[in-house]
Amino acid sequence: MASKQGKRNEAGLNGERTLTQMAYRKIKDMMFSYEIIPGQRLVFVDLAKKIGVSRTPVNQALSILASEGFLDFIPHQGYAVHELTHEEAGALYQVREIIELGAIELAIRKMTPEKLKTLHRKKDLIAEKLTADQVSRRNFVLDQEFHLCYIDMAGNPYLTNYFQEVYQRIFLRHRLEGLSISRNQEVVAEHDEIFKAISRKDVRRAKELLKRHIRSAEKSIFSVFG
Repeated sequence: MASKQGKRNEAGLNGERTLTQMAYRKIKDMMFSYEIIPGQRLVFVDLAKKIGVSRTPVNQALSILASEGFLDFIPHQGYAVHELTHEEAGALYQVREIIELGAIELAIRKMTPEKLKTLHRKKDLIAEKLTADQVSRRNFVLDQEFHLCYIDMAGNPYLTNYFQEVYQRIFLRHRLEGLSISRNQEVVAEHDEIFKAISRKDVRRAKELLKRHIRSAEKSIFSVFG
């Protein structure tokens, strides 16, 4: 009996973890799609209803997101989506620059024709999708995929994971309002130049262009802070 009870308890815990993971993913997806925006207070009941689970897994998912820095816990009020500060943005862009400049030489050294074709497809997809006359979370997802593509070429999973973490900490925690639409076409042009340098295996030029691109992105974000 004890063994059966233990199995039932274990099954219950596994089910609870699964629901928590599902709630975590769905809340994160809502942040990606801008259904939940920085500064917004989150209501347990509304989230639980929308996700289709009880309040417990939602509460656990929110606790995880808070521990990761995506939410703030406000005593007697609950959770709110964390808004990126000027200081945080500066620090994160500094880390992003270090990761990308450190990865690009390795990426070029390990580049293959197949990997270059994949990067070319990512670049063309961005050129196609970023022509829209708007700023959206989708723009940032596409930009992230382009950068991830050549960071993956470096063959170091830690570089890839750290880049993803830093990038998401930037774009999931700042508002889209106030960002310049003209930045879309600048990004397309900058990616094209970066791709050309990578395809020519010109490390010095690639680093120079990446540094300029990252600092332009930082300047765009900083313009929102005023």
